[in-house]
Amino acid sequence: MSRLDDVIKSVNKQYGFDIVGKVDVKKRDYDRIPFKTPTLSYLFRGGLPRTVVELSGMPSAGKSTLCYSICGEAQKLFKKEYESELEALESLDKPKKDDINKLSYLKERGYKKVVYLDSEFSSDSEWMSLNGVDVDDLVFIAPENQTAEQLFQIILDLIDSDCVGLVVLDSIPALVSQQLMAKTMEEKTMGGISGPLSVFSSKLLPMCNKHDCAFIGINQTRDDISGYHQVITPGGRMWKHSCSLRLLIRKGKYYDSNYKELTSHCEEAVGNYAEVEVLKNKATKPDRRMTKFSITYDCGVDGVNDCFEMAVALHILDKSGAWYSDLDDNDIPKTDSDGNMLKWQGKARAMEYIKSHTDYYNDLLNTVNQEVSKE
Repeated sequence: MSRLDDVIKSVNKQYGFDIVGKVDVKKRDYDRIPFKTPTLSYLFRGGLPRTVVELSGMPSAGKSTLCYSICGEAQKLFKKEYESELEALESLDKPKKDDINKLSYLKERGYKKVVYLDSEFSSDSEWMSLNGVDVDDLVFIAPENQTAEQLFQIILDLIDSDCVGLVVLDSIPALVSQQLMAKTMEEKTMGGISGPLSVFSSKLLPMCNKHDCAFIGINQTRDDISGYHQVITPGGRMWKHSCSLRLLIRKGKYYDSNYKELTSHCEEAVGNYAEVEVLKNKATKPDRRMTKFSITYDCGVDGVNDCFEMAVALHILDKSGAWYSDLDDNDIPKTDSDGNMLKWQGKARAMEYIKSHTDYYNDLLNTVNQEVSKE
């Protein structure tokens, strides 16, 4: 045994596990939080990886709306995961000691919760509900005069409890550091939120990995006066390095009740598209970089329209001129249980049918999600 082997053995004994050894690390397969819209599932070949995510964009781009939708889907997922774990452990005929301890721990802990910190004081409970959030089951943080450092510590404590599966911070630039809080408007400070955020970031990533928790930090964009059209966001470089995913969201075109695109200066609209660009992706294969999703003002993130558009793009639904069809293997339109032919003239009629037949929509959505999740 060489001297190096002796040192490695001593180090591993000191820490209680093989902290030093041979390379045996595979790319992590993150657990996912499903999206309401398959167009976002397309970007990551499934749901949102449970890691540290930055979501930035201009005002009214749809940042908070998208986060509400993710929160709603996460709440449903965490309850299902909890019930599934309990059922699996309780069904064991001869549980081991570890199984008994885990079952006791899960019953004491309950299902994981979603935390939303609103430092901009702009949350709307009705809009949250429309986007699928169970407002009564949401852990909501409404700061008054707390500093960024205090709020960061609250977030870390909540994640470390192992009772939280998703945290959303809305938003980073609205936080005020302790240094800045203690000074008047006439006194200058250096660094702004970057210092506290750097320390927070260094603690956040390993904690999220340990507790299988996702963190979304909503950020804003700043004008690039250099003229190079770079995407500039506040918070310093450490935060950007710590994020496994960085997404930029832009407000797209408005649309009418038939989802027909309108001009940017239209008098009325029922919704708008939101365009998403992946700036950084260390969680999944980074080959898919752009997509868009729908925000309809009376229902929030509109997964039905996005599902339909993806189904057409993936040739799950056939488009021939103005006609849309769901074809069988012989290229003949299928029929539903009532004998209705699954063929529609125009998108409006197709959407009307899909919205009024929930079972058909769920089957179509599952098919689309399976297709976009393929490698």
